[in-house]
Formats: sequence, structure tokens, C-alpha cells
Amino acid sequence: MDTSTALMVLCATFLPGAFGQGAITGLGYHYQSTTVAPGQLISVFVAGSLTGEVSVSQSGRPVPVLGMSSSASCLNLNACSPMTAITIQIPYEIEPYCVFTNPQCEVRELAQLTLSVNGIAETPINLNPVADQIHILTACDTVVPGGTESPAQYSGLPCEPLVAHADGSLVTAASPAQTGEEVVAYAVGLGITVPAVGTGEAATTATPTYETFLLDFNFRANALATEPLQPTTPGLPPAGSNVPLYSGLVPEEVGLYQINFTVPTPPASIQPCSGAVQSNLTVSVGGLASFDGAGICVAE
Repeated sequence: MDTSTALMVLCATFLPGAFGQGAITGLGYHYQSTTVAPGQLISVFVAGSLTGEVSVSQSGRPVPVLGMSSSASCLNLNACSPMTAITIQIPYEIEPYCVFTNPQCEVRELAQLTLSVNGIAETPINLNPVADQIHILTACDTVVPGGTESPAQYSGLPCEPLVAHADGSLVTAASPAQTGEEVVAYAVGLGITVPAVGTGEAATTATPTYETFLLDFNFRANALATEPLQPTTPGLPPAGSNVPLYSGLVPEEVGLYQINFTVPTPPASIQPCSGAVQSNLTVSVGGLASFDGAGICVAE
């Protein structure tokens, strides 16, 4: 077989496609199995520059290919080899809905992902389906909503989180969020919705998630994500917990979610974003199976 088109799955990462601008990908780690949520956007990396027809299936079910791009794997500046990144959407039907909505459900299906080139199937990728696999988008994943390229970084961080004001501009040190302001974090991996949306299809209107997600607000400088307190009774948030104003699909986008929340009042001791302080509020979003966070700047 021509090694320039030989398919060898190297890794899969939770990197989404661009907001209507094609697939943006990045390099991940070698894997044994990949944890995914229904509707998850992932990029699968394969060795070589692929030519011919590429198709993907999950346990016999067609999987939409949202984009392909070429990249390179480099051990050093003089040792690079071509790679192809294939961005796909995990089917919402990867498991029967009861698996994600009823803790007593024992119906399970074989979850494997198979890539084929010119009709030749390769070794399947084992998948581990869960209710949610939250990933809040950053400038390293994609472009800013509306097709505008990501602006210059406001700090030394390489990947600015995509948390936006109502006008669509990013929350930055130069344009911090205000107390009481409603802002939007963009994410993937929030799972099934009500009503359901077809795999590979864009939501025609705001479509909320089936799951109620929880929020955690940490006003320490440069804080990491923190898992919000989970309910002892599934589906019933703990008393006094913070929940999004809205969590669900973004209209006219495939597999892209938004999480709307109100910025709480910061403590008097909050440090402003400047110099070593790259963020002074970390907003964490937690679900039944995962959590992720975004460090942003808020005004004093």
C-alpha cells in the first residue's frame, strides 16, 4: 500500500470545527479508548496525507465528516511527517437515550469508531460514551463566533477562552466582564438536547440541553477549573447551587453549545488582571461525567 495514503489512527482530541469556517485541529496524545458524549465534536489524526474517499462509521452507523485538514507531526525541526486531521461529530444515537437519562438503564451497544479510505476499513477506535464531556472552547480550538479571527492574546496564556459579551466581542483584560453582566461561554460535549437534533444537523433555534449543568465561581487569580458540587439526587441540583441561565445548542451550528451565565459580584480583595494575573475569575461548568473551566477577567 502507498504509505502516503496509509491510514493509521494516532490520536483523537476534543477539538471542534470552526464556527462555519472549516475544521481547526490540534495534536493530542496516543490513546487506548476515547471518552465521548452524544453529539461530541472530535478530531481524529491519521498518519500521511490522505487521498481518495474518506468515510467514518460508528458501529455501522454513518458518522458525518465535518472537515479535513493537513498538518505535520514533528519530533524536531528536521524530522516532520505529514498527518491528516478529520473532524467528525459523534452520533447523538451512540447509545440508547435511556443510558443518559435513566441510571437504571442497562441497555448498552458496542461503541466503536471505524475510518475507511476508498472503502478499506481500518482498525476500529474504542469509544467510551458518557452523558457529557465538557470542553469550553479556546482560541487554540477555533475562530471567534462570526468568523472573526481571534484577537491578540490579553495575557501570556497561549489559548484564550471563548467567553463573549452580548455583542459577540471577547471578554479580555482590556474589555472585562462587569458585575451582573450576562456573558456567554462556547463549548462542545454537552450531550443530548430537548428536543433532539439529528446528528450532523444544525439546530434551527435555541435548543436546551437535557442535563442541568452546575457552575462554580472562583475569584482567585489564575485559578484552575473546579468541579462544582454534584447533586446527591440525579437531576436535582443542590440547594443554593449556581446553574446557567441557558445551556444548549447555538442556532445554525452543528454540535456547538453555549452556556449563558451572570457574572457575580466580586470580593473587595479581587486582584485586577495585569502582569502575572492572567485571570481573576475562573468559571467552571460541571456535569454528571465531566467538568471544565475558563479563566476570564472581571472589572473590580
